[in-house]
Amino acid sequence: MSNYGEILDDFNPIKDYLYSLFVNYFGNPTMTKIKNDAQFSMYAVKFFCLLSKECRYLILITSINSYSIGSVDEMKNLKWFSLQTRTLFEQYNCLTHSYSPSSSSPLNVVINRTNIQDDASTYSCVEFPIIITLLHTSKKDKFSYQNSGTVIAALETFETIITFNNQV
Repeated sequence: MSNYGEILDDFNPIKDYLYSLFVNYFGNPTMTKIKNDAQFSMYAVKFFCLLSKECRYLILITSINSYSIGSVDEMKNLKWFSLQTRTLFEQYNCLTHSYSPSSSSPLNVVINRTNIQDDASTYSCVEFPIIITLLHTSKKDKFSYQNSGTVIAALETFETIITFNNQV
């Protein structure tokens, strides 16, 4: 294979399709890089909300990159391995975005709870190769969540972590 050059990007049509679904659902917000860790970079955008002390965020975790903290990029350009919708007391220095939740999205598919632990409930999705984790908090414990729901309903709890399963 080296006679024909290097692979520049792993093309994965399933992941690319899923990326596009989330980009469309959230309206392709401009994300701000807020953090680097040893192995990952974190991007965030704040959503308008009426909460007094807490803020709602969309957070993307990507492979580490060399862009500086505070740099911005559109969601469609970020290849994440974890997408989170979170309600946090912590204030991030990032842009603000608004979107309109829509049940007509292809993300309006069924998820089923597969595991309950003290800190989170885990769901699988038959339609897409993703794992949905709903965090248990002081406001939303394991009894707050149903045994089945939809990806959209999970996103809108703002206590959600989405990752890809081993099939992609």
